[in-house]
Amino acid sequence: MQTAIMELPDYHSKLMDARTVAFISLVWAENIRAYCSRSFNKPIWHDVLGNVNMQKAIIMAQICLYVAVLVPFFSDKILGLRGVDIGIFGWLLALVGPVGCLVLCEACKLITAYQMEQYQQQLALRHLAAASASQYAVAEASQAEFNSNSKGGKAQQTQG
Repeated sequence: MQTAIMELPDYHSKLMDARTVAFISLVWAENIRAYCSRSFNKPIWHDVLGNVNMQKAIIMAQICLYVAVLVPFFSDKILGLRGVDIGIFGWLLALVGPVGCLVLCEACKLITAYQMEQYQQQLALRHLAAASASQYAVAEASQAEFNSNSKGGKAQQTQG
């Protein structure tokens, strides 16, 4: 397969384009994942700007991405990336990864929210059952104490 790629016309340029799109997609997906990871069960838009330091980190990551991909000599000669040459198609193609990350993360949150709700309902039922059992045990103990006091009182009356 590697030899087939090397036989393509202008394979080196195409390989650099593919690396660039993959790099952009990866950075964007990691930034999206950072927002998704703030909660196991709340959607991404819940208090999205609540953490100022996170906003600074995301902005810094975006600046570094665009410097790495767009600054001549640094991007093409040092990093082997070609942000300008991938064109609009490459930038749009790079959106597939972050959108997929967002959709899958949010779908998993729906599953997790459902599981958390089910667990909380089971926990509430267990607490209710434990409280009922406790009340039943107290009632039985009170009844037993009442019965023993009643019998003891009758026995004392018949002796006296």
